[in-house]
Amino acid sequence: MAKVKSVAFTLVPFSLIGIIHGAIINSFNIFVSWLLIGIWLIFSFKVLKNIKKYREYRSPHNTAFFTVGPVFIGIFYSIWGNFTDLLGEDLLGSSDLYLSLWSILFGLPYVIYGSFSLYRCFKKYRVIYFGTKSVNARKFGYILGISILFFIIIYWASFYSLAETYGSLLLIDLNLLILLIGTILILIIPGLFGSRSQLPQLTRDYITRRTRRLSDLTSPNRHRESIRTTTRSSPTQSNRSITRTSRSVPNSSRSTPRGQGQSRSSRVKTTTRTTSTNKTGKPIRRSQSTIKQVNYKLYRPKAGNLSLDDFKCIFCFKLPEFPKDNGRGIIICPNCRYPAHADEFKDWLRTSGICSRCNATIPLIYRRNPKIISVKNYTKIYKSILNKRQ
Repeated sequence: MAKVKSVAFTLVPFSLIGIIHGAIINSFNIFVSWLLIGIWLIFSFKVLKNIKKYREYRSPHNTAFFTVGPVFIGIFYSIWGNFTDLLGEDLLGSSDLYLSLWSILFGLPYVIYGSFSLYRCFKKYRVIYFGTKSVNARKFGYILGISILFFIIIYWASFYSLAETYGSLLLIDLNLLILLIGTILILIIPGLFGSRSQLPQLTRDYITRRTRRLSDLTSPNRHRESIRTTTRSSPTQSNRSITRTSRSVPNSSRSTPRGQGQSRSSRVKTTTRTTSTNKTGKPIRRSQSTIKQVNYKLYRPKAGNLSLDDFKCIFCFKLPEFPKDNGRGIIICPNCRYPAHADEFKDWLRTSGICSRCNATIPLIYRRNPKIISVKNYTKIYKSILNKRQ
């Protein structure tokens, strides 16, 4: 509903301006041009929003939007610059090339951005996502580049035939000429003769750099951990260290004696006894065995200040929900501990061995047999983590 309101809020003013301006000079072309300006703004806001989300989550899930949409928006608005009566005057004054203020403002930015996205298909992207389906980025780059060339050539051939029929002058749009030359160069240089960057090797220097980077991203947590380790190592403050460590253990384990060392594994089995009284006032003992405790640190994303957005899938940006996502499962990156739906994560691992969130190399053992958490359990985990944070 909010999206519909935002679209209407943008289109209505430009539609009114187009109606008034078109009625004044009696031109339907002017009305269409103003309406296209509103659509251009809506698309531009969507691009900026997706770029912000892509940089925040470091996810390739929306790359189809970045590669397909801008280039054809640039082509369409460049072509409309030849027909519009709004800002459509030729600035070059040449008999061969055509460039208007309309083409510069609305066509040229997306022509450049679309060419850059096509270049990234050969140099950066490994897969292009269409919904939940993935396509090899290099193959997709060839298909997109050939489609651009085919579309421009067909348009010019059709325009040339019409020009000969009606005896008008054929003008070559400068935007389309730039896109045509750029696409040919991209298909030849990085496409045919270029090679995509390989996955980083697990050298000591690389591991050191990645560890330092992750430590910088989680400096608040690292600071708290350093305080805990220093207090534990000090013999004069042993009571404080015991108190601090006991705070990190869930409430169900506080009834166990301190002499019994608490295990720091992900699941600890303990046996506790609870007492209650009956009508006569005599205590009744009940035993609770095999109480499972979860080490939430193993599932907590590496971030200074956690919010609900940190528990969204790094590919589709949707929060795991039960029972809506039941059966899909959740996989957590072993480095940054950000979650992803299991099917999308496995699909990503088929073509890449690095995490799309933190760019860290995922161990081969984990790639072959990743740990999958049920959506039901993961929803309980992140709700508990957020409740403890509050």
